Amino acid sequence: MAAETQYIANTGLVTISTANPNLDGTGAFGTVIKAADLVGLLIKTIIVKAAQSTTQGVVRLFINDGTNTKLLKEIEVPAVIASATDPTFEIFVPVNFYLEANWYLYASTQNAETFNIIAEAQDWHYHGAAVRFDTTEYSAYNAATTVSTANANLDGSGALGTALVSSGGNIMAVTIKAMQSTTAGMVRLFLYNGSINRLFAEIPIPAITQSAIAPTFYHRVVFNDGFALKTGWQLKASTQKAESFNIIPELLNWTYPA
Repeated sequence: MAAETQYIANTGLVTISTANPNLDGTGAFGTVIKAADLVGLLIKTIIVKAAQSTTQGVVRLFINDGTNTKLLKEIEVPAVIASATDPTFEIFVPVNFYLEANWYLYASTQNAETFNIIAEAQDWHYHGAAVRFDTTEYSAYNAATTVSTANANLDGSGALGTALVSSGGNIMAVTIKAMQSTTAGMVRLFLYNGSINRLFAEIPIPAITQSAIAPTFYHRVVFNDGFALKTGWQLKASTQKAESFNIIPELLNWTYPA
């Protein structure tokens, strides 16, 4: 962020308790937090705190752009019997996810058990009257696609999903989240410069059997200093096997006030 960035603490909180086994964002869920109509929101951590004894299950996090909902992350919940001397289940999950303005973070629970979902987050903005002409201003930009058509090609041909069209900014991370059980395979990321696709990264996929107590495959590719992607270039993705994956990039666009 720029030196003159101004931060505002933004804490999200929702209680969920209605059973929902769906991975596609349908069914019962709660709104944890919404990114205000500024330049975006940084979700730093998620705390899941059970308000009762629990059985084995899963708490799921989704992002929503106002219309489309995508599974982002799953959190395993163990069996815990609460008592006067034994606390309920709780977990502190580092997220560091940049959420675009007017996007939402949702949560659901596999089992009909009560959980408080707490988002530790912060808005950022720029005070126009105080910002120097050479200050860089950043705004969060999210995009998402789902790939499911088998494509074994490494040369950029075959079925590809467009995960991101850059307007000039830093890719901070790309989340790969399976929407089903998986067999051993690969998800591939490609860069498209307007005329050709070139292989950018490969993410090995292990065999995982999804169930009410076992989350699907999850991996987050993090660019610690941001990967600067030229305006008009695209990030695309493919899957080796005919299995469904959400591809969710996080981009920080930059502009200058002058």
